[in-house]
Amino acid sequence: MNCMQEVNSTTKQALYQFMKDQDISLLKYHFDHYFKFCVQENNIQVLPHHFSSHKIEGLTVVDEFGTSFSYERDNPKVKQNFTLCHELGHFILKHDGNYFAESIDNQENLLEREANVFSAVVLMPDIVLLSKIYYSCETFHQVQNSLAVSKQALFFRLLDFLRKYYSGKDSEIKQAVETYIEGKNASIFRLFHDIREQIIEEFHQFQPSLINQVKQRVRKVGFVTSLEYPELSNQDNWQAIKASSINLKTWLIYNKGKSIAYVWDKEKFSDKEARKKAELQLLLM
Repeated sequence: MNCMQEVNSTTKQALYQFMKDQDISLLKYHFDHYFKFCVQENNIQVLPHHFSSHKIEGLTVVDEFGTSFSYERDNPKVKQNFTLCHELGHFILKHDGNYFAESIDNQENLLEREANVFSAVVLMPDIVLLSKIYYSCETFHQVQNSLAVSKQALFFRLLDFLRKYYSGKDSEIKQAVETYIEGKNASIFRLFHDIREQIIEEFHQFQPSLINQVKQRVRKVGFVTSLEYPELSNQDNWQAIKASSINLKTWLIYNKGKSIAYVWDKEKFSDKEARKKAELQLLLM
């Protein structure tokens, strides 16, 4: 596996796990779900910048104040989207460095190329392309608009995506994508048909993570119990949950042969308040 294939695989592992945990609709997928999650989870600051030459598309800066991404404010929205995912790529792929600048002069730099692959996959995941093009029969322009990407980005993403499955068939792939742009989907439909099971199987390798689901639920409402996630009754899971966030606490209460385990955000509820909420739910069981 070359380094770009490895980046492709690493990106999908993180993205697909997120999609499973969040139960993201494949036909309604938008990169913003994942981007906002990563930014909030890691306290990343996102802001616009402007250079008169438009030479610097995006910047990532890591310093004593944390991590920040910036993007050229005058670029088209689809370009800004690609840039934001590109900058996120430097962070998620753990690229070594404190400063990354995406510019027209460094497109061949290895780390920049890796960030481009990450961006393309997050904006246009394999499983989403299959769902939209093969199963939902969306046109090229419908896919482009729903994913908020440029025509060029989707064109090259489809080429790279199909080449992974059809080695040595570049001319056939390019013709299929070009005719798809023109509104004829028969050729690209055949290509997707033969690889659909591989794409689906890869996606279904990932299952919702209890810890991630609990964290997301607690982030929203501050409190969750084993009535929603029965696995919480297994105290073996508690240590991993508490280790995932310094704000999470876990406990279990009994009453008249019944029990309920619960997790709460200590910044939203005191121990006493959390216990009262759990006792109420236990009473209603």
